[in-house]
Amino acid sequence: MSGDAGRKIDPATISTDSRTIEKGAFFIALQGSNFNGNDFAGMALERGACGAMISNRQLPIANRRHVIIRVNDTAKAFRDIAACHRKSFKIPVVCITGSNGKTTVKDMAWHLLSSKYNVLRNEGTKNNHIGVPQTLLKLNSKHEICVLELGANHRGEIGFLADIARPTVAVITNIGPSHLEFFGDLKGVFEAKREILSRLDKDGTAILNGDDELLSGIRKGEFRIKRYGFDDSNDLCAEADISKSAEIIFAVNNKMVFGLNVLGRHNIYNALAAIAVAMRFGIGYRDMRRALADYKPTSMRLELEKVAGIDVLNDAYNSNPASMMKALDVIKYYPAKAKWIVSGDMLELGREREHFHRIIGESIAKSGIEGLVTFGELSKHTMSQARAAGMRRDRIWHCSTHDEIAELLKKMVKRGDVLLLKGSRSMRMEKVLGKLKAGV
Repeated sequence: MSGDAGRKIDPATISTDSRTIEKGAFFIALQGSNFNGNDFAGMALERGACGAMISNRQLPIANRRHVIIRVNDTAKAFRDIAACHRKSFKIPVVCITGSNGKTTVKDMAWHLLSSKYNVLRNEGTKNNHIGVPQTLLKLNSKHEICVLELGANHRGEIGFLADIARPTVAVITNIGPSHLEFFGDLKGVFEAKREILSRLDKDGTAILNGDDELLSGIRKGEFRIKRYGFDDSNDLCAEADISKSAEIIFAVNNKMVFGLNVLGRHNIYNALAAIAVAMRFGIGYRDMRRALADYKPTSMRLELEKVAGIDVLNDAYNSNPASMMKALDVIKYYPAKAKWIVSGDMLELGREREHFHRIIGESIAKSGIEGLVTFGELSKHTMSQARAAGMRRDRIWHCSTHDEIAELLKKMVKRGDVLLLKGSRSMRMEKVLGKLKAGV
């Protein structure tokens, strides 16, 4: 270590990004497959950082004004600092994982809890080995609850993140075919997600989707279990729902009625999980009902936008077979003159990737869709299966660029129609919407 050894560093100012670092912050040089933070430590200091933690012992940084800490593994040090900081706060931490709905449940739960408490949450989808520690480092004495989304695409990662976060409440939304390239099969997904439960103590609470075939098999351990779903065996049971184009109304346990200004029956599951969290912390029915009614969907998750008289359902953040089927169910019953789908590749599905794309193609063909546009190599299987299942060939197109998709849609989609944009994150399907807005 060099520099001012007695200088106090506010954990909330710790940054791993030299591009956005603020004056007085402390920089930790992480390394990844495509970057080495050590190369940017000097830049961070030039931009006003008070110091840096680096792993390159040959890096020439010698300035008494800056605190320079050299360690063997900056990533481990970063996580250890976050874990230590979290331990210094005796507040509840809610951790949410699952194949689908994590971000929505996290944001809904935050929205409900914020009606009574000062709540910290991860921004957007910062749910990995960098985002979770970054969020925990923002904890301060004003926070009363922390709500975290935990994501993973390899075994051991959920447990690893939970070890840092030390959850008092754990939510598992569902088990579906996501990241199968790494998990292998649904059982592998299940084993990965349930890692969070082994990090709960005997006073903890597990909130589980009781309608999920695999999750419903989890029996009580040392922690309490609350189940939610449509089956009447659940602790929170959605007994009825009335779906409209812009609102969903559902009842819970035959006595609490809620309204959601979001699309998709699957969002009732997300709302039930959030309600279970809110009830755990004493949020009253009226406050929950008001907060859910005010909830706005997270960006690019069945987000409704209007472009030139066309309703665009922007569900471009990510895609897997389960979320694609849910989106398809939404557009299937959406009131519009004609229905269109732009379907990009669903990635990380392992050996069954072609099979899952064909399933989607067949479902689209049977859903009364006016036109299908596919994008990406895997989505060619979606296209071919839609044709094989009887969809008209002159209603199916495959495009190689976002510009080509936008040009086609401009010619084919009319006022009063609805358009669904869907694909895995790296397909960047939101670019199509941007080009439509720009008139490309």
